[in-house]
Amino acid sequence: MTGAGIDTALLESLAGQGLTVRRPASPLTEDLLARELRGAVAYLHGGEERATARVLRKAKTLKVVAFLGVGYENFVDVAAADRLGIAVTNTPGAATDAVATFTVTQIVNANLGIPRHLGERVPGWQGSDELPHELAARRVGIIGMGANGRRIAEILRRGFGVRVSYYSRTRRPDAERDLGISYLPLLDLAAGSDILVVMVPETGETRSMIDSSVISRMPEGAILVNTARPAIVSPGALYAGLEKGRVSMAVFDGFYGQECEEAGELRRDFPDRLLVTGHIASHTAEAMHRMVRQAVKSIENVLTYGSDEHEVGTRPRPRF
Repeated sequence: MTGAGIDTALLESLAGQGLTVRRPASPLTEDLLARELRGAVAYLHGGEERATARVLRKAKTLKVVAFLGVGYENFVDVAAADRLGIAVTNTPGAATDAVATFTVTQIVNANLGIPRHLGERVPGWQGSDELPHELAARRVGIIGMGANGRRIAEILRRGFGVRVSYYSRTRRPDAERDLGISYLPLLDLAAGSDILVVMVPETGETRSMIDSSVISRMPEGAILVNTARPAIVSPGALYAGLEKGRVSMAVFDGFYGQECEEAGELRRDFPDRLLVTGHIASHTAEAMHRMVRQAVKSIENVLTYGSDEHEVGTRPRPRF
């Protein structure tokens, strides 16, 4: 098992499967992960490790990788797991409320400029042009209308009366009908959004999806909120957007790694216009408990019955 914030008491049922839980210090390099998986039959993946094809090939006894969360694509080579007959599961829905609530909270923080005023005892306004807008007066665009995107839209529409549009690879007529939101092509969405929210998984297709063509279409002074993965936003394009005033504030839950030179430049040149947290959107006690319980049940199902309803791969398996 890897990752932080996991209550080991939730793993006690695995002892009934004759399993012993091993919890190494995390995060692990690729070589260290391969070493830790020697002799393992199950891997509860709650950290930042990459279960690559090379790692999985060396895990001769591994039967299942149970990923905490939904965005497994950048952390587990599912195609390799399929070839090796290893089940890969995730925990859909378990953290939806936590992620959506966190994202809406950051939208509110950024829209009202709260980070600029923390610690101030009296208002420091210089003029009326600095006054923030009410959320209901803003246009919010959401990129990605999966469970998290839909829940964010629901809170914004029903809780704040916000005008919401979205872009998704698959159009969602049911969400449009139920929530009163509208679909727009990506560039049109960027052009029509005072606040642009990124809520798609990181894949080869979505990496740097928010590039200069998207950011250059955003209205001047727009807010970019990315509580998905940082790599979905091109750091170079973000730098240009902040420099030119196209983006007034950028919100990230998790930031680019130290190997990204542009990340250092962003922090150096725009410290007051970045609102960065450490990948904590899903880290509530309730969400973590739901995810771990669901992952443990998936491990038990794969080891007992050979399959689980939350498998994400295409390996041949018995009907669950």
